[in-house]
Order: sequence, then C-alpha cells, then structure tokens
Amino acid sequence: MTGDQRQAEGLVEFFLDDRLRGAQEPPGVRDAAANKIAPQLKVVQDRCGEQISQLRSPSSKRIPDAYFHDEEVLENALQEAVAGIRTAHAAAGWIAPDARAQEATYASTLAPSARWATLAEASRVPRPTTRHRTLSSTLAPIAWHENGTGWPPQAAIDLANTRQLAGSDPVRVAERPYINWVQLGLFEHQRTFATRFPDEPGRQLIITTGVEVIDRPAPPDSLPLGQHPPHLWLARYNRLVPTLTDEAVRTVLNDFQGPLTAMVSYEGEMGAPGRHRGAGLHPAVLSPRIEVAAYLGLRPEQPAIRHHLIDDQGPAVVGRLWHGFLVHDGNYTPSNPLSTAQTSSSAPTYMTVSFTSSEATVSTPASPSVTPKVPNMT
Repeated sequence: MTGDQRQAEGLVEFFLDDRLRGAQEPPGVRDAAANKIAPQLKVVQDRCGEQISQLRSPSSKRIPDAYFHDEEVLENALQEAVAGIRTAHAAAGWIAPDARAQEATYASTLAPSARWATLAEASRVPRPTTRHRTLSSTLAPIAWHENGTGWPPQAAIDLANTRQLAGSDPVRVAERPYINWVQLGLFEHQRTFATRFPDEPGRQLIITTGVEVIDRPAPPDSLPLGQHPPHLWLARYNRLVPTLTDEAVRTVLNDFQGPLTAMVSYEGEMGAPGRHRGAGLHPAVLSPRIEVAAYLGLRPEQPAIRHHLIDDQGPAVVGRLWHGFLVHDGNYTPSNPLSTAQTSSSAPTYMTVSFTSSEATVSTPASPSVTPKVPNMT
C-alpha cells in the first residue's frame, strides 16, 4: 500500500466513518471512496493550504471556519461510490428483494450531512430587539467594548443571583411579520476575544430567558431551557415518538413542569457536521418542547427549509437565529463573529394546562415565568 493510499483511507476514516458504520458498511464503498481520492491528494493538499493561508495569519494555529477542499472531495467520492451500490451488492451476492427500499435506506444514512446547518442558515435574521425589559441594557452589543462602560456589564450586576422574574407579562415580539407573538425562549452569546494591543482578556456575556410552567421556585443553578434533538424542525412529533397520542399528551401535560423551549443537541446525530469545520453547526439553536408541538398539533412546513412549525391556520412556532457584529481578535486575520444567538417565538397561545394557538395571551397555573440565567462572566 502506498503512502497516498494510506492517507486516503485515513481521510475516509476521519470524515466518513460514522456514516459508513451507520449504514452497516455497504460492500466496497469505503475502499471505492479511498481509491477515488488517492490520486487527487496533491491537489487537495495544495487547495487546502491556499484556503488556510487566505483565512488566517502564518502565526495562527486556529482552524478557520470554512468548508475545505478535502471535505468537498471526500463527500463527492462517497456519493459517487454509493451511486453504484446496487451493482456492488449484486457482485457480493446480496440480492435485495426490494432494491428501491434498500437504496432509500442507504440514502437516509449516507446522504450529505449539512441539513442541520442549511436549515439554521435559512432561519437567520437581522439581530432582533425582542427581549425582556429587564435586559434592555443588553440591546447595545458588547457595550463594555464599544461604549467603554466597563466590566462586568451593569445587567450582570443587576441580575446577580436572580433566577426568576415572576408575575411578568410574557415577552412580545417586536419585529415584523411576528409582531405581538409570544417569545418562548431566547439565547444570546456576546463575546470579545483577547487582544495583545491593548492587552485585554477575552470576555463573554450569555443571556438566556424562557417561559416556564412552574408551581414552585425554579432551582437556582438551572437554565430556563430543556434539551432536545433537532428533529422536531423536520418531522412531525408522532413520527419521532409514535406512542405520543392525544391521550398520552394530555396525561403528560397534566403534570408538566419546566421550560417550554429546549436547546437543540446534535450529539449522536448521524453525520452531523463538526461545529468548527465544514458547513458547521450554529452554536445555539432552540426548539419548542415536543409536548408543546404534540398538544397543539404542530408540524414542519413542507418542504422543511427553515425553523417553522405550522398548524391548519399557518405558521405557529418560528425559530430565528442571528450572527452579530464583527470584532477583531488582535491578529492579522479576518474579523470573527461577535455574537451568536437564537430565539424561538411562538404564535400567541393561551395556557392553563392546555393551550390553543389562536389566543393572544399566555396564562399559567402560576404566574408566567420569564427566567434569565445570570450572565456568565469570564
């Protein structure tokens, strides 16, 4: 085996191994992908080197946030190899009774993995101003840097040890076309990088609020957000959890406690792109809880191209994401995004233990709780 062949197999292992294993190692595909890229390695290395030299300074070791040529070539090699899967199966003596179903199964596990990233990019908006009035001082991003207001920010001082703002009206969205919708959750990360001239440390401010159903004080160290896989933006709730019938949802909601919004987790998702390479993943994506979607009978729009859930009357829950202004990290490299954030807003809902998507107010057994996390200061 030549050095190029070993390197090609290593690239296949690094970029494609999870999908190939998830597809139960389709015969010949791993070797075919490696064989396709082995003769191209010199060109791949040169192209990747050019990309890196254009996106960072010679002294930097940071991997630029870009889609590199090696990833492009690997993806093309995989898809070309899989295109001959039926022939490869026949050559290996595997005759499928339903060839189309077999190909569909492979397509679901071996298809390009950028769907989460492209779905998030289609949901990007200009930075909105919607947030709880207590957080109005955070509307000016990185105020400690731009306005010289000092560190820590005043909002962090004012909200020290505050976990819950009980009795507040729900936050209403201020931007068209969702004016007067209810904001179910907000997560925003503002940061500045460490600089050498002047000598300043890196700093960050994390803001998160969310509507919760609670009848007791929230735990002081908890977030007003749950955790959820990303599939609710792509598939109807009863496809994800077939046992989630109307009766089961009513039973769950009778004792429901906690936030109505969840932070999306991609852990364990087949072929999910790396956060710092390739198509990438937005660092903070929110989703409604599946119980909320089930009770309201929500479903993704078709085709699912953005973070939208609809009901029979139209859009009902919308996820919005944004990247903020650019700041420089003190090196001779392009600027970096300063803030990455996401908010999930819902059409006006009414809630006691149940809700509908047509009312204009939010009411819970206890007072509605819009709960900010104490900003994280470093």
